[in-house]
Amino acid sequence: MPATETPPESADAGEPGEAMLGAPRADLATAPDTVGRRSFPRHGDDGYLVRHYHLRLDWKPATGRVLSRATLTVQPRRTLDTLSLDLSGLKVTRVALAGAPAGFRQRKRKLHITPQRPLHAGETVTLDIDYRGTPRPLGIPQLDDDAGWYPMRDGSRVMSEPLGAPSWFPCNNRPDDKGSYRFEITVPDGYQVCANGRLIQQRAVRKQRTEWVYEHREPMSPYLATVVIGRFVFDEQTGGPDGVLIRNAFPERLAERARYDFGRQPQMMRVLADHFGPFPFDVYGAVVVDEPVGDPLEAQTFSVFGSDRVDGERGYEDEVVHELAHQWFGNSVGITDWRHIWLKEGFATYAECLWAEASGGPGAHHMVHSHLADLHQADQDLILADPVADTMYDDRLYSRGAATLHALRLSVGDERFFAVVREWYARYRGASAGTEQFIALAEQVADTDLTGLFRDWLYRGPLPALPPGG
Repeated sequence: MPATETPPESADAGEPGEAMLGAPRADLATAPDTVGRRSFPRHGDDGYLVRHYHLRLDWKPATGRVLSRATLTVQPRRTLDTLSLDLSGLKVTRVALAGAPAGFRQRKRKLHITPQRPLHAGETVTLDIDYRGTPRPLGIPQLDDDAGWYPMRDGSRVMSEPLGAPSWFPCNNRPDDKGSYRFEITVPDGYQVCANGRLIQQRAVRKQRTEWVYEHREPMSPYLATVVIGRFVFDEQTGGPDGVLIRNAFPERLAERARYDFGRQPQMMRVLADHFGPFPFDVYGAVVVDEPVGDPLEAQTFSVFGSDRVDGERGYEDEVVHELAHQWFGNSVGITDWRHIWLKEGFATYAECLWAEASGGPGAHHMVHSHLADLHQADQDLILADPVADTMYDDRLYSRGAATLHALRLSVGDERFFAVVREWYARYRGASAGTEQFIALAEQVADTDLTGLFRDWLYRGPLPALPPGG
C-alpha cells in the first residue's frame, strides 16, 4: 500500500480496532467485558499510525552487528507533543522529523521522540532514525518465551510473533497498525537475503558487498516483517492461482528433500483459494534456515521454517498448509488484539483439515473429532475468545478454534459457512478485526441467530458438543 494511501478501515476509531465493538451483547452476558482492553498494553501506541516503513540494514557476519536507518511515514491520530516507538537493545544515534533534528531518549524498550512542534491529527510526517547494535531476540515474560531477531551460525533469521519486532527496527508494535514496507539489506557477497514482498533489485554497493531490495506494498503488521540472511538456493514453483509467484529458499544440502516437502504449495494455494477467496498477495514462498527452530512462522509472503521441518517425506505438510493459510487469516485479515488470536490460529488449523480432505487424507469431520478427543482429555478452563497470555499458544486454542469453525459449519450448512468465510476475507482484507465483528458478520451472512453457539464455544470453558451432523 503506498504511504499516501488511506488504509482499509480496521473497524477503528480512537483505539484501533475497538471502537466499533461496543459493549458485549446482552445475550452474550457471560462473555468477559474485554472491550478496549489490550493483551500487551505497554507495546504500541494508539496516538498515530505508521503508513510506511523503509528499513536499511548493513549486516556484519563476524559480529552480527547492524548499521541501520529506518524511515517511517507517520500519521498522528490526535495532536502529539511526543511520539513513542517500540525499540529494544539497539542504540539510536540520530532522529530527524520532516528533515529537522528532533530530541529523543530511550527508556525501557521505548524510543521517545520530541518534535520541534506539535504534530497534528491527519498530517503526514517523515521520521528518520539512525541506529546500530547487535540485534537479539526479546524475552517475553508473560509467555516465558522470546521472539525477534535470532543470530545463526552462518546468518540470521527473524521470527517476531508476537512482540519481537522491536528487536531489530523501531515500530508501533501493535497487530492492528499496518503499513507498507521497503527493505534494503546489505550483506557480504555469497550470502542471500529473504524479506517480505518481491525482490526488485540486487546490486553491488561496494567491494564484495551486495544490497538486496524487497518491496511489499500490502498492509502488514510489524510482527510479520522478516529478514532472513543465509546461504540459499532459490526455487520457483508453478501452478499457483492467478499468476502468484511462488519462490522458495532452501539450504543447498536440503534442497532436494525440501522441494518434495514443499512441492504441493501450488495445489494447496488453489484449494484454499477455492474455499477462502483469491490469494491476497502477488508472491509467496517458504524459506528454510539451516538449523532447527521448532514451530515455523507465517511471516507475510515468506514463511520461515527450520531444518527440523524437512524430512523428505512430507511429514510436516500440515504445518506447510497451516502457514500458507495464515496469509489469508492472520496476515491479510489481521486481528485487532492478541486476545483474538483464535481467529487466525483457528482458521489455519481448520485449513489443515480442508487440505487433508482435498488431498485424499481423512475428512474434515474426522480430523475435528480427533481434535475434540484431545480436548476432552485436557483441562476445560480455556476461554477461547479471551485467553490469558500463557494460553495464547496452547494447543487447545488451535484445536478448539478449528472445532468452533466446524461447529459453525454444521449449524449453518456448507453453503452459508463458506459464504461467511469468503465475506470475512473480502470485508477485512488488508485490515484487522476481532471476535465481535466475526460474530456479527456470521449472523448477518448466515441470516441465523448464533447466540448460543458462540457463547458456548467462545466464552465458556467446558467443551460443548458439536451440533447435529457432526
